[in-house]
Amino acid sequence: MLSDDDAEIYLRSDTKVEPLAARWYAWIHLISPVQRAFNIAFRHVPILESFVANPSVHEAACKDPEFFGAPFIHLTREDKPEINRLVSETARQGAGLIRFAQDFKQFMARLQETAKGYSLEELYKSLPDSLQGLVELTYDLSNRPSARIMEELVYGSPLADPVGQEIALFRASDSDRKFFLNTPRTESPQRMIMPLAFADERLDLLAQSRVQPVSATALISELQIPPHEHERFLQFFTREPPQRGATAYRGEGVRVRYFGHACVLVQTSEVSILIDPVVVCEHREGPAQLTFDDLPDHIDYVFLTHAHQDHLCPEVLLQLRKRIGCIVAPRNNPYNASDPSIKLALHSLGFKRVEVLDPLDSLSIADGEIVSLPFYGEHADLAISSKQGMYLKLKGRKFLFLADSNCIDRVLYRRLAARLGSVDILFIGMECEGAPLSWLYSPYLAIPLKRKDDESRRLSGSDSERAWALVEEMGCSRAFVYAMGQEPWLRFLCGLQYTADSKQIVESDKFVERCRSASLPAERLYGCCEMIF
Repeated sequence: MLSDDDAEIYLRSDTKVEPLAARWYAWIHLISPVQRAFNIAFRHVPILESFVANPSVHEAACKDPEFFGAPFIHLTREDKPEINRLVSETARQGAGLIRFAQDFKQFMARLQETAKGYSLEELYKSLPDSLQGLVELTYDLSNRPSARIMEELVYGSPLADPVGQEIALFRASDSDRKFFLNTPRTESPQRMIMPLAFADERLDLLAQSRVQPVSATALISELQIPPHEHERFLQFFTREPPQRGATAYRGEGVRVRYFGHACVLVQTSEVSILIDPVVVCEHREGPAQLTFDDLPDHIDYVFLTHAHQDHLCPEVLLQLRKRIGCIVAPRNNPYNASDPSIKLALHSLGFKRVEVLDPLDSLSIADGEIVSLPFYGEHADLAISSKQGMYLKLKGRKFLFLADSNCIDRVLYRRLAARLGSVDILFIGMECEGAPLSWLYSPYLAIPLKRKDDESRRLSGSDSERAWALVEEMGCSRAFVYAMGQEPWLRFLCGLQYTADSKQIVESDKFVERCRSASLPAERLYGCCEMIF
C-alpha cells in the first residue's frame, strides 16, 4: 500500500476514470444540457422509480444475460436505500432540467395540434417560462411546425450548471462495468467517487499520472482528498511506471494501429490521427490489446464519426485532453433535439480547438488531407446530421473510414468516387442488425412508436450485399470489417455479445469471403493489430 508521502506515483493500469453525471456514466447526451434534461426526465427518473417500487423484478432480470442492455437496473434489493436517495437527489438537483424537458414535450404536442400553416408569432406568448428566449418556432416546406432549441444559449443558462458532475476511480475488470444506459454508479470498495466538474483543469493532473509520474502529495492536495480518504485514494495508484510501447512512428510509410472496435490510430513521421477513441486501460485475458500506454504523447487530430457512446467517449477524451491538438467533428442538426452539438459539448469539457466540418469539407494536414463524407444509416431514420465518414489521404495512400455506414443507396458512393477517385483501403462497420430506435432515442420521442415501426427502424450498418456494393463503387483494393463491438471491454457501452450464428457475424463472414474470392484482401478485425502501408 502506498503512503501519502511525496512519492512519485502513476495511475494503476487497471484503474478506470469514469465521468459521472448525477451518478450515471456520462456520455455526450448527459453532457449537453438539452439532451441531459430529456434523459433525466424520461429515462433516469422512470427507471429509478421502477427499481424503488419493485427491486426484485430488476434483480431477477440481472440474472439473465439477455437483459444486460435492457431497461433494468443491475443492482440488488440491498441497494434500494441508495437508489431511493438518488431519486430524491435527482429530483432536487435536476428540477430545472426536468421541467425544461417536460415543458418542451408538452409545448410541442400543443404546437402540432394548433399550428396548421397560420403565422406562429402569437404562439411565442404561450411559451412556458423555461423555454422563453431559448426556442425558435418554424415551419418546414410542407407546413409542418417545429421548434429549434438555441443550444448555444442553453449553455449560458442555469440548465448547463455542472452540478452533479463527478469523477469515479474504479478498479475492476471491464466485465464488471454495468451497462451505461440502465445502471447508475454506486460507491463501493472498488469505486471512489469525487466531486469534480469535467472541465476542471485538475483532472489533467490525474490524467497525466496515467503515463507520467506525479507527486502523491500534489495530487492529493489538488484534488482535495480528505485525510481519512488518503489510503483509499492511493490504492488506485502505483510506484511502477507503465510499460509503454513504440508510441511514435518514424518510418517512411503510414502506420495503422487498430485499438479495437472503431478506434484506429493512423501515423506518419509527421502527423497522427486518432479515430473514434475508445481505448482499454490495461492488458487482460482475451484478445490482444493496445492500451492507453500505446498512444503517443501528442495526438495531432482526433476524428469523431458520430456521437454514439461507442465512438465519442468522454471517459477517454478527458484523459487525453492535454495530449490532443485538434478534434474534428461533424455539424449537428439544430432542429432535432436528439442531435446535440458535438462542438458545444466538447467546449464544455474543456477542449479549446474543435474543427467542425460539413460534408465534403477538407482539412489540409501534414502529409495529406482529411475529407468529411456523408453516410447513410445507423440513426434509425432520424434527421441527425452529426455523422461523418472520413476520407484520409496520406503519403499517396487513400483510406476510407465509414464506421457504421449503411450503403442503402450505392449511388451516393458512386458520386463520392467521382469526386475523390478510387480508394486503397476501406474500413467498414457491419453491425447490420442494430438496436431499435427506442433503445437509444426513446426519451426524445413525442409520440411512442408502434412496436412494428420501432422494430423496423434500427441502428444498423451494412450487410454483406451493401458492403460489397460500397467496395465496387469506391474501387477499394483492400477491406477491413471493424466497429463490431465484440471486444469484451466494450460490452458496458455496446451491450453486444454475438455468437457464430448471429446475423452480424454471418454477414461479415460472407463479405470477407466474397472479397477474398475476388482476390481482394479482407478480414474482420478484433482486439488489435498493426499494419504498415
